[in-house]
Amino acid sequence: MEHARGRGIVSGRRLLADHVFRGIADEILAGRMPDGHILRDHEVARRLNVSRTPVREALMRLERIGLVEIEPSRFTRVTAVTDEVVDQHRELAGYAAGTSAHMAVRRMTDDELARAVGLAEAVADALGDPAAASAARHALFSYLSAHSGNPAHHALMADTEIALTRALSRAPLRDISIEDQRAEYNAIAGALRARDPDRLERLIRTQHGISEGRT
Repeated sequence: MEHARGRGIVSGRRLLADHVFRGIADEILAGRMPDGHILRDHEVARRLNVSRTPVREALMRLERIGLVEIEPSRFTRVTAVTDEVVDQHRELAGYAAGTSAHMAVRRMTDDELARAVGLAEAVADALGDPAAASAARHALFSYLSAHSGNPAHHALMADTEIALTRALSRAPLRDISIEDQRAEYNAIAGALRARDPDRLERLIRTQHGISEGRT
């Protein structure tokens, strides 16, 4: 009985820390906590009506994915998204999304594959609206990650996707026309239909500016 109660307390604390983590991350993504914004754990705790413990846990988790920087006994602040940070996350996104897609296309059911194709086509249709296109792109690659058949990979990407979304919302993947972007997503949809993992991964990496033979 004591063990069960102990597990329940730990589980409840983890859920609370997850809630705080997601809440702060959403504020950063929405720009309500801009680059350089100072976070004080007691103020966040008071605003969210929680203790400081889950806030501290959430801030450490945010630090691990690069959304905040913590200077012990001094400050915690939202990190700046520089051009270098965007380039780093663009490369990471290309490799990670390509790997997710490679695994997923070999393992999805026909119905799941059809859903993925529809999501790729939805990105192509949304390209005239940057916000809608970003949301559609996130939906596609989150779906492929979730259907990679590799829970360890998906769990690893769950938090990382937040940092990727933030960085990649600051700049286009590549400076190409909407027509060329649409052609790329239609090609991705075609590679999904064909269940061609190598071509699919290559297309996604190219889309993120990763050329053949890059090391």
